[in-house]
Amino acid sequence: MGKVTRVRLDIQYDGTRYAGFQRQRNARTIQGVLEAALGRLLQHPVTVKAAGRTDAGVHARGQVVAFNTLASIPPENIPKALAGLLPDDIIADRAEEVEPDFDPMRDAVSKTYCYRIWRGERLPVMAHRYVLWYPGRLDYRLMEAEASEFLGRKDFANFRALGSSARTTVRRVTQARWVQKRIDGEEGALWEFWVTADGFLYKMIRLMVGTMLDVGRGYLPPGTVKGALEAAEAGYGFKVGQCLPGKGLCLERVSFS
Repeated sequence: MGKVTRVRLDIQYDGTRYAGFQRQRNARTIQGVLEAALGRLLQHPVTVKAAGRTDAGVHARGQVVAFNTLASIPPENIPKALAGLLPDDIIADRAEEVEPDFDPMRDAVSKTYCYRIWRGERLPVMAHRYVLWYPGRLDYRLMEAEASEFLGRKDFANFRALGSSARTTVRRVTQARWVQKRIDGEEGALWEFWVTADGFLYKMIRLMVGTMLDVGRGYLPPGTVKGALEAAEAGYGFKVGQCLPGKGLCLERVSFS
């Protein structure tokens, strides 16, 4: 038996055609496709572990996975070798040998996501997979104020969907901000919500952004985010906003100590 090598692989993907990252028996997933390609390349079954299990339709530009291999191929050659085995919507960027106990989920100190909302009157055909199109009235300052309430160590029990198996609903958020961008000469055509935390609950970000959107368009009152967080701290439920589609969300970066 050859030497067991632990490999860190950085990947990016368009999640449109996938039922999320995590392997499922009767659905096409990022993990399933990636493991099949690695198995063909390395000539043995491969199980990968990811820093974050993105949901259906969610994209990634900075996902990190790890796996063990007995193959003799140098880790740095794996991304190029995978290019012909992976579909066009999954790309392996770089690989390196890491310590045998490296666990991208456990060892990550923070993850950064971005949710994008297209505000232009028309949605460009090349953007529709990666943004939520909402050209209606939104109060940007109200949404900024709501976003600031997320900062700090808070209980996000009211910002998780059913099906979450997390042991605790407390998370520490270190970045929660809105950014407006000028696209093709149109000021503020793209609104981005950037959020960094030590971890996220099931559909947490999509509920956070959906709540701010509903406040911004007048469907929920200002102070909803603060109320939901305070209610969770006291052990109560609280009505928050809609859970937005996954297509506007992207895992941008995973940070390690």
